[in-house]
Amino acid sequence: MFINVELEVNHKLLRGDVRLPEGTGPFPVVCFYHGFCVDRIGQMRLHELFARKCAVNGIACVKFDFYGCGESDGDFSEMRYMDEVEQATAIYLWASEQPWCDRDNMFPAGHSMGGAIVSNIIPQLQPRGAVMWAPGNVVYYDISSRVHAVPGHYEEFYDIGGLMMSSEFLSQVRKTDIVRQAEGYGKEVLLIHGELDEKVPVYAVGPYLDLYGQKARLEIIKGANHQFTSVEWKNKVYELSIEYIKEKTGSIRKITNIFRKLYKIKKNFHFNTNC
Repeated sequence: MFINVELEVNHKLLRGDVRLPEGTGPFPVVCFYHGFCVDRIGQMRLHELFARKCAVNGIACVKFDFYGCGESDGDFSEMRYMDEVEQATAIYLWASEQPWCDRDNMFPAGHSMGGAIVSNIIPQLQPRGAVMWAPGNVVYYDISSRVHAVPGHYEEFYDIGGLMMSSEFLSQVRKTDIVRQAEGYGKEVLLIHGELDEKVPVYAVGPYLDLYGQKARLEIIKGANHQFTSVEWKNKVYELSIEYIKEKTGSIRKITNIFRKLYKIKKNFHFNTNC
């Protein structure tokens, strides 16, 4: 099932969609966050195809355009990193309140700057797990190099691929220690990175490995670039992500089933002793 949805966050209207598996639910839920200069569909439909794969595998997928992006209100020049962190949190909380959502099995996921945002919201939200594709903890350096921004001499706006980006975005993200803001999440995370990523070089995953330690599961896609622009690379990213989610949801369901069986045994025991 496909549903168009809207959400207002701090007087900013966001538009998005939900893909639900067949059945009545509740379902495990992925909240997917797009990166810089793209939208919830993704380049070459990278995000949309992932949502469809999730639904086929019994997982609901929620995708919104951040404010100033895609179909959401606002202009790209109004986009700010910390605003997107706030919006990402609100999207997760909104999803957790829906009748089709299994609140015990929620997974923020994101690509590039969206992956960095995931790392910044999970300490507060403490979801079941998290998936980050090429998380952009070096986003300031990548974007600054694209527009040749000179610290201390910023222009008011920059034309970046036909979108107007405010220097306020650069100033804010420059002062944001993305990895430090990711401290405080103790469960396992899945990090997926392209071996030849040209925007967020593979070495950028190092600080996340230091932060998460043994709780980091790292998968490198051999030969892949930042947008995973081949069918083989995409399918590998989807496969790894969905396997991780199924593994996490499967373990908690097994525990739940064990408790249910124990409860039934206890109930039957009390019934028999009263006869």
